[in-house]
Amino acid sequence: MKRSRIPMTLMLGAALSLAPMSFASAEENPAPKASQQSTAGTTAAEVGLNVNVDVLGIANQIADSIKSAQNRDGFVKNLMESSFYASGQKYNVMVFNLSQEYEDHFNGVKFYGSAVYDGITYGIWVFEDGSFTNKGDGGWINWAFRGWFDRNDNTVEFHRP
Repeated sequence: MKRSRIPMTLMLGAALSLAPMSFASAEENPAPKASQQSTAGTTAAEVGLNVNVDVLGIANQIADSIKSAQNRDGFVKNLMESSFYASGQKYNVMVFNLSQEYEDHFNGVKFYGSAVYDGITYGIWVFEDGSFTNKGDGGWINWAFRGWFDRNDNTVEFHRP
C-alpha cells in the first residue's frame, strides 16, 4: 500500500495506522469508548498524545513512556529515548518545548506528535536529517535529541545514519 505524506491532525483513541481513512469531525466520528480500545499497552488518547504523522506506527509505544514519567526532565528524556528505540534506532529524534521559539528544517519526517506535561506541550519529531535551532532556554526540561548530529551551541545539524 502506498502511504501518503500529507500532514493530518488526529486525536487518536485506538491503535494507529496510516491506512486509508476518511476525514470527519469528532462529532461525526467519535473516539471509541475505553472498552473498545486495545488492551495491548497504553493508547495515545489515554495520555494526551496528539499524533499528526506516524509512518512508522510507533505512537502507542511512545504513549506507554509518557504514562510512566515522574518529573519534567525525565518526561522529556523518556520521550526522546522511547521515540528513538520505537523507530528502530534508524532515525534522528527531537523533543522540544513548543512554548519556546525555534526554527526547524527537517527532511523525511516519519513521525510528528505532541504531548503535554503539566500544561507544557512538547513536539516530538522522528526524521531522516535536517537542522534545528533552539531560540529559547536549553536544558533537559525544554529539549532533548538523539541520533547523528553536529551541535554548535543551540543549533543542531542532523545527518542520516
